[in-house]
Amino acid sequence: MRIKQLLEEATEWLRNHGYTESTTRINYVRFWNGFAKSIGMDVEYSETMPNDYIAREYGRDIMSENPSALPTKEYRIYRAFRALNEFHSTQTISGTSMAGATVRQILPEQENSALEKYMQHLDNLDYSANTKRYTYATVHHHLLFCPLSTINDRNLLGYFNMISDCSKQTVKSRLKVLKSFHAFCLEQGISNTDYSVLFPSSKTRRNIEIPSVYSTDEVSVLLEHLKNNNQNRKRNYAIASLAAVHGFRAGDIAGMTFANIDWDSGIIRISQSKTTKAVEHHLIPLTGNALASYLLDERPGSNDPHVFLKRDGRALKSTSVSSIFFNAYNQSAIVTKGRKHGSHSLRHSLASNMLASGSGILEASRALGHEDVDTTWKFYAKTDIANLRLCGLEVPTNAD
Repeated sequence: MRIKQLLEEATEWLRNHGYTESTTRINYVRFWNGFAKSIGMDVEYSETMPNDYIAREYGRDIMSENPSALPTKEYRIYRAFRALNEFHSTQTISGTSMAGATVRQILPEQENSALEKYMQHLDNLDYSANTKRYTYATVHHHLLFCPLSTINDRNLLGYFNMISDCSKQTVKSRLKVLKSFHAFCLEQGISNTDYSVLFPSSKTRRNIEIPSVYSTDEVSVLLEHLKNNNQNRKRNYAIASLAAVHGFRAGDIAGMTFANIDWDSGIIRISQSKTTKAVEHHLIPLTGNALASYLLDERPGSNDPHVFLKRDGRALKSTSVSSIFFNAYNQSAIVTKGRKHGSHSLRHSLASNMLASGSGILEASRALGHEDVDTTWKFYAKTDIANLRLCGLEVPTNAD
C-alpha cells in the first residue's frame, strides 16, 4: 500500500471510531504528515520505514525504547507510528478514544442523574449538537474518575493532573466544561461544595495573538495543489476557493446547501455558523466555475441538500473541511513552520492581504461578516505591517 493511501485510510478510521479532530491531528496526523513529506506520498509503505525516519529525524531509535520511560512528546511519536504499523497490518488501531471508550461505560445512578439534568439544562439553552456531544463525553469521562458521591479536593486535583498530558487547548476546553458542570451541581443542590477555587485559571489576554497568514502567492500555490491532487480534487478546490476568496469558515462551507446559492443573481447567502449573522457574497468567475465544475463532474448522486459531500454521498463535517486544508498545506511546498495551517488561515490571509493591498478596514470587516468593525481592527490590524510601520516611534536619545 502506498503511503498516501495508508495515511488517508488510517485517518478516516480514527474519525469513524470516535476520535476527536484535535486528538487525531495532535497525536497522529501531524507526525504522519511529517513522515510522508520526508519519504514521499507515492512510496510503497513498509513497517521498517518509521524506525529509519525517526532515527534520522530525532537522532535515535525511539521505537525500540521502553515507551513507559519516554517523555510525553516522544511517547506521542512512538504511539503514532506504532498505530500506523498496526493499521497497515490489521486495518485497526488498538485502544480507543475518550468518546469511543468511556462513553460506553455505565455511570452510577447518582452521577448519571446529574449528567442527564445538566444535558437537559444545555438543551434549554439551545446549545449546538456538537457542543452537547463534546460536553456529554467530557463530563461522563470526568464522573467515571471523580464520582460525585466520593469526590474531594485530592481526587479532583488528581484528575486535573491526569488530563494535563492533553494539548493545551484540549485541557482548556475540558476545564471550561467541567467548571460549568460543577457550578450547575452546586446551584441545583446536587453538590454542597464549591470546587471552582480548585480549577486552574484559563484566562488569557485577548487580542494579543498575531494571526497566521499566507501571502497571495502562497494561497495560489495551495489552490493549485488542491486543484491537481487527491481523489476529490474538484470538491476540495471549490471549497478552498470559497474560503480564500470569500472568507467562509469551515462550518459555513460544511453547512452550505443549494438553497444558499442564487445562480441567477450569482450570489451566495448564508447565516454564519459562528454568529448566525446573514452575509452574502457575489460569486466571481473563479469561485463560480469551481463550484459548477464540482457539481457537474464530481459530486456523487444524492438527495442530500448539502453542496459538499463525501464520496459515499454523506455531507461533509466541518472537521473534514479543516482536514482538507491541514493536509494540503503539509503536502504542498508551502513552508508552514511557526504558522497555523488549518481552514481559518485562509480567512486570516484574506483579511491581511486585503489590508496590505490598500482595502479599508470597513471593507475587510464586511467581507468577513463581522458584526463590529472593532473585531476586525483589533485582530487583523496587527498583520498590516506597511501601515504599522507608519506608527513607529523614534528611539529616544540619552540627553546626558
